[in-house]
Amino acid sequence: MQTKTNRLALVAEKTGLRISKEKTKVMRANSKHQEKIKLKDVELLDVHSFTYLGSIVTSDRGADQDVKSRIGKARQVFNTLRPVWNTRSISIKTKLRIFITNVKSVLLHGSETWGVTRSISNKLQTFTSQCLRKILKIYWQEKINKRELWARTEQECIPAEIARRKWN
Repeated sequence: MQTKTNRLALVAEKTGLRISKEKTKVMRANSKHQEKIKLKDVELLDVHSFTYLGSIVTSDRGADQDVKSRIGKARQVFNTLRPVWNTRSISIKTKLRIFITNVKSVLLHGSETWGVTRSISNKLQTFTSQCLRKILKIYWQEKINKRELWARTEQECIPAEIARRKWN
């Protein structure tokens, strides 16, 4: 790895680029070697996770942290749009389109790279169902199963949507 880092720095210099020693980190995945990697005699910091293009990448290749982050970001978008959900002048169909384009797109950003486990699937589906219930004004006292909710909103279940995104 040290040889490749040195070669990268050399090629970058030849093309007029400079690699930041302060911003460059090292993450090891399935590596038994723990030697420090240096860039121009400066030891690079070893990390177990980092954010790349808005997604959290971890050394164990799990998606749990990224999913938790995505749900938080989608919740923030959903709450920002609360006036839209509460207004009576916008149809349910339009509200659902706004939900798909603004909330669901944030929630599922990068989902093509996730290894979807049952736990991850349940977390995503629970969040989506909660949002849809708030949009439709279905309160906890009203009994409605998830299949009926998806049918009313013409939504597909999250694992199916992620699988479709992976195939695209």
